Amino acid sequence: MSTKASTPTSNTVPENAISAPEEDYLYTATSSVPNAGLGLFTAITIYKDEIIAEFRGEIISGEEENKRKREGNDDYFMNLHDGTTLDCKNTFCFAKYANDAEGTSLKINAFIGMDEQHRVCLIANKTIKAGSEIFCSYGKKYCKKTSHYLQK
Repeated sequence: MSTKASTPTSNTVPENAISAPEEDYLYTATSSVPNAGLGLFTAITIYKDEIIAEFRGEIISGEEENKRKREGNDDYFMNLHDGTTLDCKNTFCFAKYANDAEGTSLKINAFIGMDEQHRVCLIANKTIKAGSEIFCSYGKKYCKKTSHYLQK
C-alpha cells in the first residue's frame, strides 16, 4: 500500500494559518545544527500557535516502512495516529527541513501537531523572528538513533 498524501479539497483555511503560500515566507539555508545540512528559516515574523508549514509526503504501510528502514531510507518518516507512516523524503515540503536542536544550545521554537483538518503541521510554540531558523523536537527515539551525528 502506497499513496500520495494530498491536501483536502476543502477551501477551509485553519484560523491560525498564515495567509500566504509557504514559498512566500519560508526558505532553506545551511542549518545552525552541526552536520544537519539544510535548515528551515522564516522571512517573516511568525507568532505563537501559527501554523508554519504542512508536512507532505507518501502514506506507506508498515510493510513498506520496514522495507525502507532495511534499505536505510527512513530519514523523513513520521508515524501517524492510524498506524501508517508519512514518508516526506521524495516529496517537496518545507516542514521536513525543520531540524531537531537536541544536544545543542539552540532552542526549540516549534512543534509537530495537527491542524483542524487533521493534517500534520509544524506549529510555532513561541514568536519566531524574521530571519530565524525553525527548530522542533523529533522525540527521544529519533535523538537516540542519530546522536552520533552531533558528536562529529
